[in-house]
Amino acid sequence: MKAVVFDVDDTLYDSSLQMSMTRLNAMRAMIEAGLPIDLEMGYKALEEIVNKHGPHYTKHFDELLERLGLMWNPRVIAAGVVAYRETSEAYLKPFPDTVPTLIKLRDLKYKLGVTSDGRSVKQWQKLIQLGIHPLFHSVVIAEDLGREEFNVDMFKKCMGDLKAKPEETIYVSCRPNTGILHANKAGVITVRMRKGDSRIDEAESPEAQARYEIERLSEIFDVLENVERTRSKE
Repeated sequence: MKAVVFDVDDTLYDSSLQMSMTRLNAMRAMIEAGLPIDLEMGYKALEEIVNKHGPHYTKHFDELLERLGLMWNPRVIAAGVVAYRETSEAYLKPFPDTVPTLIKLRDLKYKLGVTSDGRSVKQWQKLIQLGIHPLFHSVVIAEDLGREEFNVDMFKKCMGDLKAKPEETIYVSCRPNTGILHANKAGVITVRMRKGDSRIDEAESPEAQARYEIERLSEIFDVLENVERTRSKE
């Protein structure tokens, strides 16, 4: 084994908690700024908008006002944006075992990579604010290849950067039907971490089934040992 590659959201930090708290605090701030809706109803409406357009959409709050039949109100929207950004930064912290695990892997001479969906600047911002960006030898985001979703080419690009073959590479993600699915298609050894909102999701096809499962990032060393032990018997 030569390389260990990671997803970002809910793998290196608790993005599910971050997102739920940012939306909750944004709604509180917008209500305080004059939005005529109760917190529970507003939060539910905002969640529906996010689910409809995805997290990378930039007009969530604008559409919320439109859905409520209200005129565009810059004060209300600005209040939501400020609360969202402040809360997002406050909850953008690595899991307790993230940094120790990455450092130990590097000390053991593994090449480390990241492949993630989404927009390049946004994902790089997360890695930089988490303080872990210098630990990776390759970072490949979907937008780098002109897309927003996971695809096989991302994994091929990352493995090329790391000079590792698929059978020499492990990929860790919490999302079976996106990251794990395409990593399997690329021939990578997949590890699912049961964290975040995706922890209860089931694989929608055999191709989305990870070879291994872990509860915490630090358990990756058990997986590596298992892989090496299995191969030594072959």
